[in-house]
Amino acid sequence: MWWVKLIVLVLLVAAVVALFRALMSLVRNDSGGRKTMHALAWRVGFSAAVFLFLLFSMYMGWVQPHDVNPTQRQGEKISPEESSQ
Repeated sequence: MWWVKLIVLVLLVAAVVALFRALMSLVRNDSGGRKTMHALAWRVGFSAAVFLFLLFSMYMGWVQPHDVNPTQRQGEKISPEESSQ
């Protein structure tokens, strides 16, 4: 599902952009920190959206979680019949 990856990537990029907007606002000292607070709130919102979207995607079956080593499941070798599913 390429579109799931695209949505996650767009949300992560938006979180990074909001983080840098907060940094620039903090460096410039714009409006007493109000812009910084709003930019950081947006960043937290985007990060939460990524997390919730990934949970929803796993629930819907669009993405499958796997171990770090995809040839093993909980330290046990996966047989070829199981890995093709």
